[in-house]
Amino acid sequence: MENRAHALATGIFILFLGGVLALVAAWFQGDQGEKNDFVIVARSAVSGLNIKAPVKLRGVLVGKVEAIDFDSADSARILIRIRVDKTAPLTQATVARLAYQGITGLSYIDLSEPAGSAAGSPLLSEGAATIELQPSMLDRLSSAGPQLLERVSEVAVRLNTLLGEGNQQAFSRSLHGFSEAAAQVSALSKALKPAAAALPPLAAQTQQLMQSANASLQRLDGLTAESTLLAQELRQRADLLERMGLASTQVQLTAQRLDAALVGGRGLRTQPLVDVWSQSGRAVERVANQIAEQPQSVLFGALPMPAGPGEAGFDAQAGRAGK
Repeated sequence: MENRAHALATGIFILFLGGVLALVAAWFQGDQGEKNDFVIVARSAVSGLNIKAPVKLRGVLVGKVEAIDFDSADSARILIRIRVDKTAPLTQATVARLAYQGITGLSYIDLSEPAGSAAGSPLLSEGAATIELQPSMLDRLSSAGPQLLERVSEVAVRLNTLLGEGNQQAFSRSLHGFSEAAAQVSALSKALKPAAAALPPLAAQTQQLMQSANASLQRLDGLTAESTLLAQELRQRADLLERMGLASTQVQLTAQRLDAALVGGRGLRTQPLVDVWSQSGRAVERVANQIAEQPQSVLFGALPMPAGPGEAGFDAQAGRAGK
């Protein structure tokens, strides 16, 4: 009876343990929820990537790697089939890279979108949608490794040439020259200390000199203004003297003209005014004498002169009687 009870208990425990293991297996498989399948195309090595490796979208776990195979049409390509959650926001701009899990050497798929790219249309799983696998940092370093080593070798050669015996001697001489220059600078600084000590009084004197110069400049400004006024006054007086000279010249010309009119000049052909007045006076005197001798001439005009010998109308008897 007891053996049967133990067998029943053992069977119940085995059934319970099998159910728990099935639940754990189903949980590890991650088959909860709807999934989408995508294919990642790689053209470089995928070292450290295994089946069931995580697939993360910007650091969030969204799926796992289901299979890794070579492309039957192109052996240079590696096809990585992944299964991700249907809710994962994959777009046409999404790219994949290999990332490494700490120091284990294992890789996982890191999905992301290039920085600055616009939000593309959603990526659909129908029709075997593919995602390009971009080179990782280690891939770029490994591809650039030979060039980097060549440049490092070139730098080493140049350093060896630079640090040759001749350059070392020249560098030693340069250091010796720098040492001597530093000593000379130190001696010069010591020699300049008295001059530096004399600079504050010199600066004070210079400031006083500047103040005196400022005052002198102000005085010069005043003298300049006074000189300007004096120059204006002298200009006015010069104009007045010039006008007086012109007036004096005009007076002199007028006096010369009056002198020539009254007395007569040597170079003038006109008759002097005094002679004209004298002739006019004699003519007035003759008219007065004629009026006195013949008053009727004022009304009837002057009597004609008697005809002389040889003239028409000459009367010899009258001439004798007159005698």
